Amino acid sequence: MANQSAKRVTQQNAQRMSLLSKLFIGINAFYIFIRVVFQYRSLSWAGSIMYLATAGVETLLYMNLYSVSRPRYDPGGVLVSSGTDLSQPGLVSYMFDYIYISWFVHVLSLLTKWAWALYFVIPVYVGVLAAPYVKQFLGSRSSSEPAPSAEDEAKEKKRREKKERKQQRAKYVRA
Repeated sequence: MANQSAKRVTQQNAQRMSLLSKLFIGINAFYIFIRVVFQYRSLSWAGSIMYLATAGVETLLYMNLYSVSRPRYDPGGVLVSSGTDLSQPGLVSYMFDYIYISWFVHVLSLLTKWAWALYFVIPVYVGVLAAPYVKQFLGSRSSSEPAPSAEDEAKEKKRREKKERKQQRAKYVRA
């Protein structure tokens, strides 16, 4: 039964990577074709550098996803590991998000050079995700416990007195 799950994950990963490969090649080829054939005069160094930088990061993420999603087999051909499940949340989904945002920006940048500003969405999104953790971290260090109220102090005083009386009692030890 457990092997069925691994086979299912392997199959889903293969389908997802196949689709990702086709889109990766298609969208980047479309961008280069349109930019070189139809918009050659508007091609600039800045635009080219931005495309190459973002396509480079996109390629690194694609290669990483490809390597972690590959199944591993033993010499006998038995499935040892199905690879990382590409549908899981977390870092894998953030890699896909970056790739999708890159494709959107590349296609949109064919219409306007201001599309590159959409990459600022990524650090803003990271900031939104990290804000609760930063607040919790800074809040626990900078602000101490709130001042206890009068009734809390009275309860604490009674508890200490009771503890002191208990310690002052004579202790009998059996010999």
